Amino acid sequence: MDDVQSSRILGKIGLAILAVALADLFFLNYWIYKNENLNVKNGKLDKTREIAQESSPSPLILASPSLTDEPSLSPPSVAPTETKTVIEKQTQTIVQTAQKEIFVPMGSGSSNSNTFADLFGVEVTIDTSKYGAIDSVVFEASLWVEGGNGQAVARIRNVTDNNPYVESQISNNSGTGTVKTSGKIPFPLGQKTYRVQAKTDITNFAAHVENARLKITLK
Repeated sequence: MDDVQSSRILGKIGLAILAVALADLFFLNYWIYKNENLNVKNGKLDKTREIAQESSPSPLILASPSLTDEPSLSPPSVAPTETKTVIEKQTQTIVQTAQKEIFVPMGSGSSNSNTFADLFGVEVTIDTSKYGAIDSVVFEASLWVEGGNGQAVARIRNVTDNNPYVESQISNNSGTGTVKTSGKIPFPLGQKTYRVQAKTDITNFAAHVENARLKITLK
C-alpha cells in the first residue's frame, strides 16, 4: 500500500517537473523569438534612418551679397576727345583771258612782324617753259592793316633763288582791303617757286594779304 502511494507521488512529481520544464522551454523560445523580432525592427529602423539621412536635402547656403557686388556710384568714364587741326588749302585755278592775261592764285595770309616774313603756304611754282612768250608779270593782292594803324607792306620772293623782288612791293595804310598792283617783275626762265612776304609798321596790328595772285601777260 505504501509502495503504490509512493509511486503515485513520484509520478505526480515527475509530471510537475516535466510541466515546469516544458513551461521553461516555451518561455525560453518565446524570449528568443521576441528578441529576434526586436533586432529585426531595430535593424529596419536604423536602415530607415540612414536612407532618410541620405535622401534629405542638404541645407542651402545663401551667400550674402558682398560690398563689391553693389553697383558702382562712380561717374561713367568719358572717352577723351581728340583735337584735330584741319588746314584747308586753297584750290589754285589758273585763269587765262582772251587778252592773253593769265592769273595764277597764291592764297591769303597775315603777319605781325615789322620785317618781311614769309607767309608759308601763300606761294606757287611756275615753269615759264609751259607758257608762250611772256610780256610782263605783276603781283596783285588785297592789302590792309588792322584798324588802319600803321602800314601793311607785301612783296614776292623767289624761293628757289632766294631773291626778293623789290619791283613787286605793294603797300596800304587803310583798315579796309584794297587791291594793289606792283610794277613789272623780272621773271627768270625755268621752274621757280614764288612766295609772298609781308610786314607791318606796328607789331600789334597785323598786315593782311588776301587773294594774292600773279598776273602774267603774254605777248
